[in-house]
Amino acid sequence: MGRPFRNAGGFTLAELLVAMAVLGLILAGVFTIQQQGIQSYLTGASRVEAQQNARTSLELMVREFRSAQSITAVGGAGDVTFVDQTGATIRYRLTGTTLNRSNAGVPVPLVGGVQALTFTYYSAFDAATNTGTVTALPGSVRVIRIQIVTGTERPASVGSPGDQRATVESTVKLRNL
Repeated sequence: MGRPFRNAGGFTLAELLVAMAVLGLILAGVFTIQQQGIQSYLTGASRVEAQQNARTSLELMVREFRSAQSITAVGGAGDVTFVDQTGATIRYRLTGTTLNRSNAGVPVPLVGGVQALTFTYYSAFDAATNTGTVTALPGSVRVIRIQIVTGTERPASVGSPGDQRATVESTVKLRNL
């Protein structure tokens, strides 16, 4: 029992340093791939959220405008009030980055993250040329062009993967007028 360490092999300091350097390079590569995956996920998830917010709000507005009985007020590019098919007074208004839908004066947030909302009102519209006569008189509105630009509802710094925008647009001919 006096000689157990005599034949014991081990690693030299140089071998240990080389092994640690190789392990460090492998871990750095894995970390880089992981970070790129996270950024790709954030970009995709933010883009989907922005597109979904835009499509959902646009579809609701288009459906309600098509069946509107009358336009009662045009309060600018991001504000419109109308009477729907049931006789209820509906108002769409952009407040900050939240699109609100008011029914009988009670505002309900419809979607957040809205960067811009533009209503353009036409008394006459030519679909072939995509142009028309712009009006500001509620009683003469026959066609409304809606353009909405949305982003994510949570704040993201400019240029980051979470900073995504979606722009959707539709032209609606009011059927019941």
